Amino acid sequence: MITLILLLLVCHLLADFSPLSTDWMLRAKSKGSPFFPIFIHAGVHALLMLIALFFFIPIALALKLAALQWICHFAIDVWKGKMNVYFPVVANQADKRFWMLFGFDQFLHQSVILVMAWLSFN
Repeated sequence: MITLILLLLVCHLLADFSPLSTDWMLRAKSKGSPFFPIFIHAGVHALLMLIALFFFIPIALALKLAALQWICHFAIDVWKGKMNVYFPVVANQADKRFWMLFGFDQFLHQSVILVMAWLSFN
């Protein structure tokens, strides 16, 4: 299970903090809209994680977990973007509340990954 968790974390890292996350996606994520670029961004996450899951579990379960990732990642990113709009102070990197929100956002994403790994083996 540890190997799968690490692999899913690498997938998350690649999808969020590499060229796979385009300027088009990042602009939408920063505001929580439009939804389509965020939907595609979440799909990148789901696809990478589907590939990783394929090596550990049956494809039917992998598809369900990838769908879970897609939905959760989309919802978390839309929520965080809307927080930036509704509370502009959290969009300012010089403010500690930016980092608190960023940390909570990452906590939510990592929690979904842990749930996915747990569901993979239970």
